[in-house]
Amino acid sequence: MTHATTIPHIATPGPHPTLHVEQLSRIYPSGDGQVQALAPLTHTFPPGLTAVVGPSGSGKSTLLNLLAGFDTPTTGSVRVGDTDLTALTETQRADFRLKHYGFVFQNHNLVSILTALENVEFPLTLAGVPVRERADRARALLARVGLEKRAGHLPSQLSGGEAQRVAIARALAGNPGLLLCDEPTGNLDSKTGEMVLAELQDAARQGRTVVLITHDRDIAALADHHLQVRDGVVGVVD
Repeated sequence: MTHATTIPHIATPGPHPTLHVEQLSRIYPSGDGQVQALAPLTHTFPPGLTAVVGPSGSGKSTLLNLLAGFDTPTTGSVRVGDTDLTALTETQRADFRLKHYGFVFQNHNLVSILTALENVEFPLTLAGVPVRERADRARALLARVGLEKRAGHLPSQLSGGEAQRVAIARALAGNPGLLLCDEPTGNLDSKTGEMVLAELQDAARQGRTVVLITHDRDIAALADHHLQVRDGVVGVVD
């Protein structure tokens, strides 16, 4: 797979922002009581690839949803650079995510009626990027993940691994500083999973903060940093 293609720059020049949480917690009501889905966490996510591991129901997805601003914390804050995500309105958070976040999920979540190229262009369309510029960038990103010849194919015409690589290209379209990934290799065979992980590692090497939720300890072992979640408590693993 070649990475020689030059990708047009869209985002504001400068270093990617730091992701920091302060006393971040989430408690949900449950029957007559409460469930602490995430115990208070203070942590700075360094640039590079951070793997978050733990059993099902441990709080990994809760953490990811809070980092993304999809959920509201019970206590604490999520700061991206100088911006407190928890202080924004829902509309402001959506606009902020469009500029600073990229997402890759276990199921690629591509739009079924759009081609691979159109799927990668989609966040750029929302951001108001001119037609020619967004098409050039989308084609360059598809070339980067080795799928330039599949640009005109619908998701139903792609293999699972190809669709996930399109999803990574889409996540990178706006040149985000933060990439949040929820089990992106979970539905893939080991070889294809390694290819997807290589793309995430490459994104991390460019200075992004990549947070990867995974059950696969072999995948996690290849990350730069590691967090363990158990019963809502997050610990740093050396």
